[in-house]
Amino acid sequence: MDLVEPSRGHEGNLQYHLHEQEDGRFFLYEVWRSQEDLDRHNATPLLRAFMDEVSEHIEGAPEAYFGEMRSPYPAIVA
Repeated sequence: MDLVEPSRGHEGNLQYHLHEQEDGRFFLYEVWRSQEDLDRHNATPLLRAFMDEVSEHIEGAPEAYFGEMRSPYPAIVA
């Protein structure tokens, strides 16, 4: 949870959510405006510290999946 709010404030972040599966696994769902914004986020001290420590809390290596958003964001009605 310590990553969520700070990451949402990083330039180029469009979506950042932490999910917990029924079996206790967690995953982050992130959407970034550009690869450059994601790279900048990945270089922050907060995320680097998390990545340095994550192996102490999980079995195996973290998995990451990348792709291109194909569906548009819905219009927000105020």
